[in-house]
Amino acid sequence: MLEPIRRVPYRKRVHHVRVDHFSIAVRSIDAALEFFGRHFPVVMHEPKRDGYTDDFRWCDFYLGAAKVELIESSRPGSFVEKFLDRRGEGIHHLSLEVEDLDALLHDLRRDGLRIVDEHETERGDRTAFISPRSAHGMLVQFWQADAPSDPTPEQAPPLPRLPGVDSRMRFDHLSSAVRDIPAAYALFARYLPIAQEGVLHRGYAGDFDLKQFTIGDRGRFRMEFVADASGSSFVRRFLERRGEGFHHLSIDVDRIDPLLERMRDSGVRIVDEAEPGGGFKTAFVSPRSAHGVLIQFWQIPDLEAEW
Repeated sequence: MLEPIRRVPYRKRVHHVRVDHFSIAVRSIDAALEFFGRHFPVVMHEPKRDGYTDDFRWCDFYLGAAKVELIESSRPGSFVEKFLDRRGEGIHHLSLEVEDLDALLHDLRRDGLRIVDEHETERGDRTAFISPRSAHGMLVQFWQADAPSDPTPEQAPPLPRLPGVDSRMRFDHLSSAVRDIPAAYALFARYLPIAQEGVLHRGYAGDFDLKQFTIGDRGRFRMEFVADASGSSFVRRFLERRGEGFHHLSIDVDRIDPLLERMRDSGVRIVDEAEPGGGFKTAFVSPRSAHGVLIQFWQIPDLEAEW
């Protein structure tokens, strides 16, 4: 159950943050890397290594402008193993770098949010998480690191070509399914710098609502909240089965048909294709084919246009 924010008088303080990565919990990093490397223009950043606790191993890579982390369990009973046993493979958390972790945690606790898993690494980096119970099913990590750095253009090219096809991609957003979009958005806007806030509107299928926005002072990262609007949408089914939380990744491409053909030829399951018109097309990679991650592709007529 979502823990309500305390309605106490306060002076709003937006904290300086940068989205660093989102993390995917998998049973095998090697197998997940093979999948992503075969179908996406992966640029490795950190090879597989031990985590800052003995619970997990990790690696990360750039997928266009987004950094993706993979985590796997390194011992029985680890938090990764518990997550996999409970929910299966899939998106685990969103990680943000913060300028002043103490000030942020003070504000979060003041407002009644549950903070879990505070930790300081051997090299002095500090981290803490907002519990999903306080954040609409999303596990949100904050890092105060000594020397945060932005990726180079070589690491994170904005429009890389997809392997084996004449098509380019752009990472567009990370989407979360929530019951109340204004409440979920208000939680983020209360503490984080928000830009390019879109209006709340009905989705292309006509049975769900959505709102998009970017967060971060630099290297802005786009997010989306989706909510049921009909009583029978995919969001309603997701919420009934899994509760609120991260739902899918959305990737824009300039040519979707050759991409889907190549993926199908490799045995990847494609679902929920639609053509809203105006040159737009969409389709999803089933989580069964993508290590628990639902991946949406959008064909965009002008991929180089600004959001």
